[in-house]
Amino acid sequence: MLVLDNAVRRYEWGAVDGLARLVGTAPTGGPEAELWVGDHPVAPSTVVGGATLDRAVVADPVGLLGAAAVDRHGARLPFLLKVLAIGAPLSIQLHPDGAQAAAGFAREEAAGVALDDPTRTYRDPHAKPEILVALRPTWALAGFRSGDDAADRLAEAGGAAADLAGSVAGRPDARDAFVALIRSDGDRRRALAEVAEATTGSGDDDDPATWVGRLAAAYPGDPTALAPLVLDLIRLEPGRAVFLPAGVPHAYLRGAGVELMAASDNVVRGGLTPKHVDVDELLALLAAPGAGVQRFAGEPDGPGLTRYAPPGVAIRLHHAVPPASGPCALPDGEGPALVLALGHPVTVTTGGTSVTAAPGRAVMIPAGERGGAIVDADAWVASADYR
Repeated sequence: MLVLDNAVRRYEWGAVDGLARLVGTAPTGGPEAELWVGDHPVAPSTVVGGATLDRAVVADPVGLLGAAAVDRHGARLPFLLKVLAIGAPLSIQLHPDGAQAAAGFAREEAAGVALDDPTRTYRDPHAKPEILVALRPTWALAGFRSGDDAADRLAEAGGAAADLAGSVAGRPDARDAFVALIRSDGDRRRALAEVAEATTGSGDDDDPATWVGRLAAAYPGDPTALAPLVLDLIRLEPGRAVFLPAGVPHAYLRGAGVELMAASDNVVRGGLTPKHVDVDELLALLAAPGAGVQRFAGEPDGPGLTRYAPPGVAIRLHHAVPPASGPCALPDGEGPALVLALGHPVTVTTGGTSVTAAPGRAVMIPAGERGGAIVDADAWVASADYR
């Protein structure tokens, strides 16, 4: 087993000392957005006393990942575990599927766009389906409202927003109004932004108009601040989860959670950000009608284990909470697993060997060593199904 130190990503949308409070890492006094656990080359974990995890995996891919994982994904850990501390809204974005990511990555490579170029859209050739389990009450925009719901809200907002109501009334969803928002320019863009800036809402976090006003204050002049009127506003209580498939527009607004995704950093943005926005690419990747967001609760998967895994998705997230009778047995599987300690140390034991991870650290259990593995404290466990 490997004990891992994990990278803290200090994006501006992170909560001040947010990961310190959630995870138990040392506070920085600034925004702390994400803790990354994995071997993604952008911010790989470091093996305590050794190399970065990506180098360790390349040095012994079959030993760490197992033959099935290497055959399917090559010498890389195909999932990435994160903790998010969302202090301010993220951009409106979506993620490509595998074929779209491979094509987009190849296209930008052929064009000579450097991986660290701020105008680059595709950082790797992989899909990024993701599961988020809330640790605190969490709000997000995810997927489209029905056409009639959006039409009513746009009409109530008035002005240039009301002009969009007719484009979605009676439609299955509000995608046409969403397209109009992110494609708007010139006078229309200014008029839509003015509607957003004049919207205040009730001040309640569950009121979409409240979020319109907040987004407009953070991004004046951006008409996509009206997105809460056309995208569904969801609230997740602690322990509840959301799955975001490829092509579904979304934006996390506030809260905190544990997130598991396929190991990718591909984000296609459409607004509400100072970063690179690629409207044409986002619209080209929009999922077909009916491809929606899945909200769900975890399911029992043995004593002390709760499983978060929507049907048809390879990634698996478990919350292990040892019962009063003793340690919690971790799920078996062919590939490796990551065990993350949040807020307190966690000892992982397998094959007669024990290692302890301090808060914010993780343990990687190699393939072939997961059988009979146990933990002595509350932990989050990431793995994948390679069948």
